[in-house]
Amino acid sequence: MSAGDWALLILAVFWAVLVLVIAFVSVKVFQVLDGTRKMIDDVRTETVPILTEARTTVTTVNRNLEHADTIVVSAGKITHSVERITTLVDQLVSLPLIKAISWTYGFQKGIKRFRGTP
Repeated sequence: MSAGDWALLILAVFWAVLVLVIAFVSVKVFQVLDGTRKMIDDVRTETVPILTEARTTVTTVNRNLEHADTIVVSAGKITHSVERITTLVDQLVSLPLIKAISWTYGFQKGIKRFRGTP
């Protein structure tokens, strides 16, 4: 064998090893990509029901918040009505009561003066 034959043999072995390494790396990359695809499919199948449930929950919470808002508005109206009634009762009761107390006090003073006791 000549030097050229040896060079061709070494080149052929080098190319064979290179093809084997590239094939091995390609198989490993394919396995990684296949595993990634399976993982993404699993995540999708698990998250779609969770997102659907979350959407239902948010819709229900929004509906309940609307009811709570209605209740708060009603409570505000009731509070305003009670405040007006309290003011009315205060005006109707306190003014005549003050007048009655003042009249009674003045009447007692008048009687005491009439009797001559200070």
